[in-house]
Amino acid sequence: MSTLSKVVGSATLVGGLVGAAALGGATAQRLALLRYREMGYPDTDLASLADSAGGLGLGALPSDRSYSVAASDGVVLHVEEVGPPDAPLTVVFSHGWTLQSGAWHFQRLALSGRAGSPTSEGGDTSPDGGGPGGPSPATEPLPQLRLVFYDQRSHGRSSRAAPGRIGIDDLAEDLAAVIGTAAPAGPLVLVGHSMGGMAVMALARREPELFADRVYGVALLSTSASESGPRRGRWLQVNGANPVLPLLVGMAGRYPRLVERGRSMGRDAVWLMTRSLGFADPKVPAPLVDYLDRMISATPMDVIADFAPALFSHDERDALATLAGIPTLIAVGDADRMTPPDRSHALAEALPDATLLVIPGAGHMAIMEAPEPIDTALRELVLAAWTRVRHSGRHSARERA
Repeated sequence: MSTLSKVVGSATLVGGLVGAAALGGATAQRLALLRYREMGYPDTDLASLADSAGGLGLGALPSDRSYSVAASDGVVLHVEEVGPPDAPLTVVFSHGWTLQSGAWHFQRLALSGRAGSPTSEGGDTSPDGGGPGGPSPATEPLPQLRLVFYDQRSHGRSSRAAPGRIGIDDLAEDLAAVIGTAAPAGPLVLVGHSMGGMAVMALARREPELFADRVYGVALLSTSASESGPRRGRWLQVNGANPVLPLLVGMAGRYPRLVERGRSMGRDAVWLMTRSLGFADPKVPAPLVDYLDRMISATPMDVIADFAPALFSHDERDALATLAGIPTLIAVGDADRMTPPDRSHALAEALPDATLLVIPGAGHMAIMEAPEPIDTALRELVLAAWTRVRHSGRHSARERA
């Protein structure tokens, strides 16, 4: 086999692990995809999720405000807000690798009160509401919230970063820039998924005073503090524990055009692989896979390759001490192949007061595949944060000014 043939084969594999489609398996992939789309979703929960996913505009939810934030190196970050600008509590969402802010679709609906959530504009925002003898966490209304979503650098509608500015620290600086513009004062809850969770932890390491003064809740979803730890099943993982993947990603960085060609040659296989790697339920609704596939496909292969080394080598364990004493949610699907559950268990060991949620039958995209337990846990986290805010007295208009 010629050197060029080896490169093309590797590039096609990295472009979605779809070498089979490019080498003659396209018909089989097409038949598999068609059978999948035609099978329906007999399970009630899946049918409901499919209906909501198809009917609520994945990636196209309305925002109350949208604007741009300039990062420290000039990258322009796209930001959207939902909720009143003077809300007493701001929740900032930081998404994962190859995704966009639309990945938070179900959390955005649930916490904004647009999906049957107990959240309401008339929610209790007084310092005396709730607490012992008051409403239970299951029924207590959330306060008014301002939800802030942004696209990571080189993702979605944010601009491309320069070479060498795609590390976890750069993402932490971006998160700080978004906070500095969207919520320069007042209490915060920070929610990160996968790479976004790493950015939250990196920010805690870099700016512990921010967490001591203003962060009242943290959610670390499908993420890890480092790649160290048990390597069981590493050949099936899509992270730095797999010794082959960094080599393939390196090849993609050297030959991005060939990889993009591999993507286009095997779209059906890419879709099926996206379903397999992103979700665990074999009957996950097709609209969810469609949307995840669109987000990943919209991320240029050289961007995917550029971010990979930082993700495969990150270590934010020193940041965890900063989170001690802050209400923290750690959540993961028990079938996550990107950030397997042992990473979340390691986080929970370092943060023994945190809430650990392991979702049966969910994969890396648990925020889309199993939104109900995630949303319920986030709601409880926000209520815990709000209780601390009320007791601190920092929810006043003067504090938010």
